[in-house]
Parts: sequence; C-alpha cells; structure tokens
Amino acid sequence: MGEQQGNLFEPQFNRSVKVQATDHRITSRAGVILLRDAEHRLGLFDAISKDIRDPRRPDRIRYRIDELIRERVFAMAVGCSAQDDLDRLAHDPAFRAAVWNRTGDAVADERLASQPTQSRLISILTGQSGNLQAVRKGLAQSVQRHVVASGGRRVKHATVDIDSFPIEVHGKQHGARYNGYYKKSIYHPLVASLSVGGDYDSHRDGNRLGNGFIHATLRQGQVHTANGMKRFVDKTDDQAHTIAQHIDYRLDAGYTIPAVMDELTSKNRRFVGRLKTNAKLDAMAVEHIARPPGRPPEGGYESTVELGPYQIDSWTHAQRLILVVVDQPDPKTGQLNLMPRWFFLVTNWPKGSRSADELLAHYRKRGTFEDRLGEFNESIGVHLSSQGFKQNEATMLLALLAFNLNTICRNELEDAVGGSWDMRRFVDFVLKVGGRMVKHSRRLVLRIAQSAEPLWSHLIGRLETWQVAPPKPSPAFGFVPPPEHSHLKEVLRQ
Repeated sequence: MGEQQGNLFEPQFNRSVKVQATDHRITSRAGVILLRDAEHRLGLFDAISKDIRDPRRPDRIRYRIDELIRERVFAMAVGCSAQDDLDRLAHDPAFRAAVWNRTGDAVADERLASQPTQSRLISILTGQSGNLQAVRKGLAQSVQRHVVASGGRRVKHATVDIDSFPIEVHGKQHGARYNGYYKKSIYHPLVASLSVGGDYDSHRDGNRLGNGFIHATLRQGQVHTANGMKRFVDKTDDQAHTIAQHIDYRLDAGYTIPAVMDELTSKNRRFVGRLKTNAKLDAMAVEHIARPPGRPPEGGYESTVELGPYQIDSWTHAQRLILVVVDQPDPKTGQLNLMPRWFFLVTNWPKGSRSADELLAHYRKRGTFEDRLGEFNESIGVHLSSQGFKQNEATMLLALLAFNLNTICRNELEDAVGGSWDMRRFVDFVLKVGGRMVKHSRRLVLRIAQSAEPLWSHLIGRLETWQVAPPKPSPAFGFVPPPEHSHLKEVLRQ
C-alpha cells in the first residue's frame, strides 16, 4: 500500500503524481556547502569580522558578525539578493549547516537570522568607524588569499581594470539621482578588478586564479564618470600590490584625464587607455586612414600607427599616442563603410616593452572585465533599497564579495574541467543543487543529486590542492535561544 500522507495538490495532467510538503531536510541550494568550504579554507570572513567593532552586548549575541556576513553573502551568491529572502533561507538545512561557525550536528536545528537581524548587521557595518572599510578591504583580501592559496606567494604581474556602472533604484534613496546618460535614477559606483597576467580567460596554468574585484566605492547618481578617480586609483594601487609585484592599468576614455595619467606616470605605473577624440587629433589621423589600392580582404583592414609623444598644456608628462584604424565591412551588406573608424590609445609603455599591436591586444582584453560587470548585475542583481547612502554602499560591497567568492570557485572549476562557465551557468548547475540533510550517528550527511557529483568532485579536488595553513578552531560559543517572537518555521508576511 502507498504511504498515507497529506498531499499539497494533485496535478490534473497525471493523477498518479502527488505533491507533498513534509520534509524540512530538503534543500535546493546544496552548493552553499561548497562556498563555505572554500571560504573556510581561505579564512576570509573570520579575517573581515576581526576588524569589525561590534557594539552589541556579548551576553545577548545569538548571531556573530562573521555568521551574519556569511548568511548574507551566501544568499547573494545563489541569487537571493533581497533581504526578505533571508526569512526563507533561515530555515534551509544547507544554509544552516554552512552559515553557523559552530561545530556539531546541532547546527541543523538552529534557525538563522531573519531580515530584521540582517538589517541590524548593516547598521553595525555603517555605524562604527572603520567597519565599512573592513568590508571594503575584504574584496582585495579575497583575491589575495586565493592567490596565496594557489601559488604560495604574490604573483609577478597583474593588470587592474577600472570602470563605473549604473545600479538602478526605485525610491528616494539618499544619493540616488537621475542620470541623463543612462536616462534613469541610479547610483554610479566605481569598481576596480584585477586579472593575473592581464587575461581573465587565460588557459595558462594559474592565470585564471586570482581574478576579482579588489576595490569599490558607491557614488551619487549624477556624478561625472571620473569623479573621485585620483583618490580611487591611489587606494586601488595599495590593494593591488598586496596581490602582485608589478601592476599596470587599463582605462576607458572617461578615465584618461590629466590627474590620473600624471599620477600613474609619477608612480612609474604603466597604463594604456582610450583617449577621447577632438578636432586636433582627428586632423593627425587624416593622412593615415587612406585605403590601399586593390581588392580589400574579406575581413577588411586594421592597423596601428605610432604618432609619437603627445602632450597638451594640462598634462605634466608627455605620453605615447597610438592611432588605431578599423576598416571592417558591414555585417549585413559585406561592404566597407564610406569611411574607416578610428580611435586613439594613450600610454606610458615604452616602445621597447610593448609594440602598438601588443598594446591594442592587451587593451581589448578589458572587454572581459566589462562582461564581468554584466555577470555581476545578472547573477547577483544587487538591490539597494535602504534609505541611507552608507547602508546601500555596505550592501553593494557584500554583493561584490559574493561575486568574488563565486568567481574563485568558478575559476577553479574551469581549470579542472576546461572551457568557460558564465556565472549564471555556474550558479544554476553547481550551487543550486538539490539535496537532503540527514542526521546519522551525530553526523550530518548531505545527500546531493547524483547529476551534480562529477562537477562537485572536480571542484573539491581543486580546493584540496590549496596551500593554506590549517584553519584555527573557533572558540567555544554556545547557542543563545532565539527570542520568543521568532518563528521556528517559515511563515509568510502579511
């Protein structure tokens, strides 16, 4: 005879199918255990929380700072970016096992922090001097610890890409403004990302390891693209040198301003960036854009021209100017356009170090960084819904931490199985895995879907090769009972 249990509903298409909701041990996000193992091996959130001042009374603390950060970051990593999602994840068995920084099988029975408690975390991060900087510093720490775990020391050379992007908001958040370029109300943050060897997609051993955001700051929505850029570069440079011995920069046209280029040149930092065109520059290009005689090749023409040193009155240092002429056929008609396209690169790389063609190829690898920004918006989808500016900046930094943690695991999986995995695919097939948590002999056994086993085995094999010191055991810390008003089972808000 079949089991006599209450059915949630019976689908009309097949009466033999019954849907029941009776097992609280089932999870659809078992991959959070992988995230916790990677984070634990790196000691990341323990290091961040040690620099955070907690104003709460120690005898009344149920959720430690590292556990609150872990819960929020893991939720963002699996695509649950809204704070209200935490009320549901608080009852997820995989999340319970992954978030608690306490040993034993009791973690499976203790619900996690609710949305109001997570709101208090944001207040702690923004209400104490230095707390927000500890989270911001954690971005570079995540990349630096991965580099050391992978190779045992700083890498020799890395490239930093800097750009801004819009985060659309809906409401009256402080600092959010209408931006005429994006034609929407936004925040306009600056972010810096590091790639080992300057290539985010390199298949060379080790070159995929150590990629991620290393610095970020939230800005008001109406600010100019390069607003605060000089100070941002200074802080980025300090963080980057904890990861690599030699750093160079790739800059978009909005950031090749005198203050930035002169500062980097004074510090002997190499850079290459696009330069906004003007009438004087276009006049210099005219003699180099003529097409050669004869039938054009199928793919059109592309050439680089060295224009020598270039300096205007507002520049302290003369820079090397390169003209790039792109004369490619229209993808629909197959015919060359009436006139070629051209743009200018400005750099302080000497000719003997990198030729014009090599610099163009190096600069174009920045396109993968722009793809990373798109992946961040698509897979994390950060919601900045707080009224306060600092509160929204704290949320953004936690979201970038989540993306870095995903990137670390995604890159390790790519090195293990080959190919390229976009972030959405990684989240869907590696992190959003079905599983069942079972208690047995004072152990917690997570039984995952068999289809996920090959990918998990490859990723775990990579994590076990990390050269890291054994994590220090957490100090004894018992469970403070949850308050009487808390819900031990999930309820829907009215």
